[in-house]
Amino acid sequence: MANKFILDSMIDLEKKRKAMMNGSGNYPTNVGVLGADDVDKSLVNYINDEIAAGRINASGGGSGSLTDGDYGNVVVSENGSNMFVKSVSGYSHSSAFAARPSVNGYQWSTDENPAFENGVSYTADDVANEIWKVFSLSNAAHLALDNPYWTTPTPTGTTGIGLFEGENLPDDITTLFDYTYDYDTENPGSSGTGFEGSVGRIKLNDLQYGDQVRVRFEYNIIPQIANTTVEPALWYANRDESDNITYTFPLTTSPSFYGAGTVGKSYLNRIEISAWITSSEDVNALTLPAIKSDNPVIIQPVGMLVTIIR
Repeated sequence: MANKFILDSMIDLEKKRKAMMNGSGNYPTNVGVLGADDVDKSLVNYINDEIAAGRINASGGGSGSLTDGDYGNVVVSENGSNMFVKSVSGYSHSSAFAARPSVNGYQWSTDENPAFENGVSYTADDVANEIWKVFSLSNAAHLALDNPYWTTPTPTGTTGIGLFEGENLPDDITTLFDYTYDYDTENPGSSGTGFEGSVGRIKLNDLQYGDQVRVRFEYNIIPQIANTTVEPALWYANRDESDNITYTFPLTTSPSFYGAGTVGKSYLNRIEISAWITSSEDVNALTLPAIKSDNPVIIQPVGMLVTIIR
């Protein structure tokens, strides 16, 4: 494969370069494993010069400088003095839950006796009906909250993707969040799916068969009654290629229990849920975080880290 060829060529050429720098001009067999200091800007220039001169064929057909687009996941870059290989896995984070209070800059209160604006109530009626409460996303919350807090490396400045502005995504995925998808608009007359009234989704459309999705759902729970069990999940609906829902279910993980002395206190949870992508119905699936409880609680959705593993 081209990627392996390029990596092998880099190692081979680096050994030759070390030999020439040592003055021998020969290709020694005892150069050893390359260390961190062995790979630098001169190697980048050297490899590209060798390609331009036609002495190596980087892609198996034609020549030219090594670039991200031409050579798959291998990237040679004069980024400071680093040479790196771009990963096929990646991730994105967002804090853009629609339940966040806009009156408080979309930030949750830290008061342990929260007022009405400080969380989503899972009520006694929800308990009686065993409701999975689904949490929508908001583009306004995204624009307010998903802003890089660093300056190095320079953020891309691209909004609509997430906190990292697409920087840490696999290079064939544009975004893992859709902040404006309106379920009721796209599915007029729908009932009983659990997505009615929801906005936004974790976007899976760019994924490949064989990918694994891991969602770290971050939320605060404020129990209202002692001895409460809370079940987090991804509310998940497979869809066919015509966007018809074929099956809806909660993709659950381990529940959390809140015993004596927990009432009125806030507990941060950061739970992980995984899903496979193995068919067209998985790639076209709808999913959002959801919670069910056996007693009333107050829920403050905080954020999501969505990771794609290949």
